[in-house]
Amino acid sequence: MPLFFGDNENDSVGIDIGTSAIKIIHLKINNDGKAVFRNFAIARLRQGTIQSASHIFISQQISQILKLALDKSKIKCRSASFSIPSFSSFISFISIPKVYEDDLDNKLQIEARKYIPIPLSKVSLGWEIINEQEASKSMGVEAQEEKIKVLLMAVSNDTIQKYESIAQNSGLNLKSIEVESFSLVRCLTKNEKETVLILDIGSRVCNILIVSQGFLRGSRNIDLGGGDISEAISRSLNVDYSRSELLKRNLGNDDPQLSKVINPIISRITSESKRIIDAFNSKNPNRKVKKVILSGGTAKLKGFPQTLNSELNLPVIEGDPWQNIKISDKHRPILDKFKYELAVATGIAMNNKN
Repeated sequence: MPLFFGDNENDSVGIDIGTSAIKIIHLKINNDGKAVFRNFAIARLRQGTIQSASHIFISQQISQILKLALDKSKIKCRSASFSIPSFSSFISFISIPKVYEDDLDNKLQIEARKYIPIPLSKVSLGWEIINEQEASKSMGVEAQEEKIKVLLMAVSNDTIQKYESIAQNSGLNLKSIEVESFSLVRCLTKNEKETVLILDIGSRVCNILIVSQGFLRGSRNIDLGGGDISEAISRSLNVDYSRSELLKRNLGNDDPQLSKVINPIISRITSESKRIIDAFNSKNPNRKVKKVILSGGTAKLKGFPQTLNSELNLPVIEGDPWQNIKISDKHRPILDKFKYELAVATGIAMNNKN
C-alpha cells in the first residue's frame, strides 16, 4: 500500500522545501519507468524564514518564492509532488501477529493508537510491510508464531493542508506528498544490496536512516546541521553569518582553527550515528550496516567524510541521486555541484506511481 497517493503523469516535478532553500527537480518518466532529467531550480531562503524544530513558515511567502523560482527556471509542468521533513512526521517500526489481508487495516488502526501521540482523526496514516515472515519463538516452545514487521507513518492533517495551500497559491496541482526519508531511500539506494546508513545533513536537521533490502529499517532525526556550524564559527571568530558560511564552505574541517569549532558539532552527529548503527547491528547480526552514504548540503563540509570514516570504521561514499536518471553530458557538470542538495527533490520526482 502506498503511503500517500497521487496522479500519474509523464512529467514529474519534485519539490523539497528545506530550512535554507527550496529545491526543485523536473524529470520526464518514460513508459519503461526510466527517468530523464529536464530542469532544476534552487531558491535560497533568508536565515530564519523557516524554523526547523516545528517547520513553521508563512505559506503565502513560500508560495511566492516557489512561483518565482518556477517561472525563472521556465519549468512549465504544473503537476508537482512535495516532500515533507522527517521531523514533521511520526514513524514507528512495529511487529504484529500475521493476520489476513482484509483484517490488516483494522489491526493497524488499533496498533497505531499506541505509537501516534495525537488522535488518529487528526493525521493521515500510512503503512508498509517490511518483512512478511519474521518469526518469533519463545524459549522451550517449538511452535512459531509468524509475525509481520510493519513501518507505520503518520503526518498531521494540518501539515498536509499547509502544503496543499502552498501548491494552490503557487498555481500547482498537488500530485502527491511523501516524507523525505522515503524519497532519499528511493534515489540513493535503489540499486543497493547491502545494509547502509544514509546520513542526510541539511542546514538545521540531520536525518539518520538505516536501509536494508530496499526497506527503511531505522529512522532518527536530530536538530543539528550546517546552520549550527555557521553560527558557532560566527560566535567564535566574531564574524557575520555570511562570512562564517564562506569560511565553512571554503576551509571546513581542514583548517585547524575552524576544526576546533566544528568538531564538537560533528562529534554529536557521529556519536548518534554510531549508537544507531550499534543498536541495529546487535538486533540484526546477519544484516549489519556495511557503509555510510552522505547526502544534504552540509555533507560537502571539507574533511567530514574522513572524520566519519575514522569514527565509524565504515566506508563513506557520496550519495549519487543521478544513478538511475538519464542526464546529458552538458548538464552533468552543473548538476554534480548540487547533487547533495537535490537528493530529496529527485527522490520525490522519481515517485511516479499511484
